[in-house]
Amino acid sequence: MKQSSKRDLICINKIIKYIALISKAYRNAKIKTLEDFEADEVCQLAIAQAITNIYEVKKNIQTETLKKTPVFDNILLKAARNIASHDYDSLDFKIVYKRTEQLLSDKVKQELEVTINDIKQDSESDK
Repeated sequence: MKQSSKRDLICINKIIKYIALISKAYRNAKIKTLEDFEADEVCQLAIAQAITNIYEVKKNIQTETLKKTPVFDNILLKAARNIASHDYDSLDFKIVYKRTEQLLSDKVKQELEVTINDIKQDSESDK
């Protein structure tokens, strides 16, 4: 497996882990609506950090690999990350909630899993 493919595989697995943690935070806090989210400061902190982590990990994925994940790649994480990292006290939780809902979509999960399988198959065919 090429080093860049290996890095992409590691990064995508990390993103899947962070998305799973977001889902767990939602379940534990019983978040169903924006109002639920706005009422739970602990969940807000956890989600804001997870989005920051996802954005930072995403920056390490090759452009060619991201092209295979258009639903995920088109989620506007940068703005949410910048606000969460630099302007937390004035964070617009509507933005964070919207990005979270996008990350939790079945399409994103499926797309990331398919990309993992593609990377593994490509590395097998290179042998």
